[in-house]
Amino acid sequence: MIEDEAHDATLVEHTLKEGGFNFSFRRVDTEEAFLDELGSFRPSMILSDHGLPAFDGFTALSIAQDKVPDVPFIFVTGSLGEEMAIKALKSGATDFVLKHHLSTLPPAVHRALRQAEFRVQRKHAEEALQTSEERYRSLIELSPDALFVQSEDKIVFINSAGVRLFGATKPSQLVGKPVQQIVHPDHWKVVQQRLARMREEGKPLPFVEQTIVRLDGTTVAVEVAATPLIFEGKNAAQVIAHDITERKRAEEEIRHLNVDLERRVTERTAELEAANKELEAFSYSVSHDLRAPLRHIEGFVEILLAAQTTSVDKEAARHLETIADSAKQMGRLIDDLLAFSRTARAELKKTPIQLGDLAQIAIRDLRPDAEGRQIEWLVDELPAVEADPALLRQVMLNLIANALKYTRTRKVAKIEIGSQTTDTEQIIFVRDNGVGFDVRYAHKLFGVFQRLHRASEFEGTGIGLANVRRIVHRHGGRVWAEGEVDRGATFHFSLPKARKERKRRS
Repeated sequence: MIEDEAHDATLVEHTLKEGGFNFSFRRVDTEEAFLDELGSFRPSMILSDHGLPAFDGFTALSIAQDKVPDVPFIFVTGSLGEEMAIKALKSGATDFVLKHHLSTLPPAVHRALRQAEFRVQRKHAEEALQTSEERYRSLIELSPDALFVQSEDKIVFINSAGVRLFGATKPSQLVGKPVQQIVHPDHWKVVQQRLARMREEGKPLPFVEQTIVRLDGTTVAVEVAATPLIFEGKNAAQVIAHDITERKRAEEEIRHLNVDLERRVTERTAELEAANKELEAFSYSVSHDLRAPLRHIEGFVEILLAAQTTSVDKEAARHLETIADSAKQMGRLIDDLLAFSRTARAELKKTPIQLGDLAQIAIRDLRPDAEGRQIEWLVDELPAVEADPALLRQVMLNLIANALKYTRTRKVAKIEIGSQTTDTEQIIFVRDNGVGFDVRYAHKLFGVFQRLHRASEFEGTGIGLANVRRIVHRHGGRVWAEGEVDRGATFHFSLPKARKERKRRS
């Protein structure tokens, strides 16, 4: 307290303690003493008389504002005219109290301390806000996308990427500019609606495609999103604009490529249809024109063999029989080729079928090949599948016929037909105890004309397993084989499960 009368200072101290304050108190009466106390004591409140012999309150107020501007300053004086009171308050004094009304001092101190605390808090908030805004500005300068802040429908801040995107050379060319001038007229109404919704809901707006107008009048395709923001104490919106020019160019290029691809597919489809027609014509030619010479060969060989007793010696007869056998083999090969061709062109007609029934039909059809042999059949319960009955019958027939053929050298042939189930497919297998094969050459089994045994040992054209693979692949399945020389073989094929069955299992 700045007071030259010790008794007045004692009364002030007593009044404040009576008012509930707990404090340390210092009294000074000169400018030098006041400055010393400010340097060592750091007061929370300064009380000052107006007139002192060597010092006055206004000088003390000026010093306090310079040294401790946040500390409240209250005049406590014996008399203070209206003019001086106004001057005191205008000069920065927090309040004034008359000595003959000291009862008003505690409330005045309470008010002054609250005001001082509020000012300190506001100052800290302003400093924090300024620091936050400076940090915000620094961060968004690093963004490769355009970022700007709009307030009251005007741009109030924009980063370097935004300056470049809008075709400017410095922020001042854009700051203060109405947002409407950078939005394409076709999109302005939508932009207004989106911003109004953001202000109403207080939620960020998701990215949408939009066209902006640069300073030179050219347009740029962008993706724009916005979020609410308080900027420099005002409601605003932070907007991010991502240039999608390259993406649009790529999309346009892809569109052109798709158009070109569709054209090429149409052309290739037409070529394929023409090739299929040619193949059908070739198949017709094979089935008719090529069979006629074979029939002639077989017919005239029979005539010559019938006349062998008179005009054909034994060696010539043997040659003629070889010719006849070759002609029959050629006929079988033509039949198999035609069947192989038909499996590629035949329309799939899938229906629910019982594989067990197909297996039994195939065994019955192959009964002549099993006649006179000792065969142990082991046929497990096979699943129902969705497939083309005619084509799948051909698969079962080929695999079982294969097992019969290659177990011919066994005293007792064992043939097993079974199945396995997975989450996505049904697997069917045909296992035998026949001559087997070298697993190193398993990849050749399903190729056209590929055989792992000599024709003199086991007849055939090498088309049957190729047909199996083609039919199974057309059903969306797969084929494979396992075997060992002289220890039998197992041929597998799989068929995908119907969607309803998959859902039922899941």
